[in-house]
Amino acid sequence: QEKPFHLEGSAMDVHIKWLKQEYMKTQRNWKEVDNRMNVTIEIRRKMISNKAPLKDILKLFPFLRCPYQLFREFQLLTHMDIYKKTVEILEIYSENILSLYVVRNNPINIMLQENLKQHTEEDILKYMKMTAACLLLPDVFGDDSSLFAAVNEEVKVVTPVLEVKNPFNVNSCEFALYVEREELAQLDDCTMALAALVATFHVFDIPCPKRIHRTLNFLESLVFEQCNSLHTDPVSPHIMAGTSHLHDWEGAQRVLETLRNSSQRTV
Repeated sequence: QEKPFHLEGSAMDVHIKWLKQEYMKTQRNWKEVDNRMNVTIEIRRKMISNKAPLKDILKLFPFLRCPYQLFREFQLLTHMDIYKKTVEILEIYSENILSLYVVRNNPINIMLQENLKQHTEEDILKYMKMTAACLLLPDVFGDDSSLFAAVNEEVKVVTPVLEVKNPFNVNSCEFALYVEREELAQLDDCTMALAALVATFHVFDIPCPKRIHRTLNFLESLVFEQCNSLHTDPVSPHIMAGTSHLHDWEGAQRVLETLRNSSQRTV
């Protein structure tokens, strides 16, 4: 059995103690936070690989609650800028996702259309469409949307999920990331929320639920720019919830190709 982590008196404990104290401050030395998070990544990865409880990891490394540090941790592991990639994905595919027949009568799409009538500003319209496209992704791939986002309702699942309130109200919309039914981070918008959701599965090595794996396969295939990355990339062994679902994967790939082709025609 793996021995518990005894950090008292160690050099590592100095860094962890500093990080915990710095987290409590309103003005933080982010450069030093980055440096000390770099130094302590090995102990974090060991804790995560040994299935340490999430609450224990966050107690020692509370900065993982900050979206910036969550994205940075993802980049240390994968060499990918998850936030930048997510922005690109939503900008390229939003219009095409919204045009798909499968989402036409979806409550999210109906809510979007009602709210679009109330605004004329181009940036607000774009924001609303990207938000809707994000929330509709599970429906596009035939996945369980309750494992992806709880929209205007209480979070009920233990796996990483988004909590979204008033998604199309520019003055009162709220996005949060939940893990094990507890809030991990508050997020600025749908793009940050989507990036944080994908990053969380990676950073904390959380197996992806089968009923949401096609949606995350789609996102990861674009993030890593390889349609087969989830079968071969050692960085993401859990996102593919089992190769026995090859038929589901092929169906998701067909949707991906449809979206790609239509986006190329509209460029």
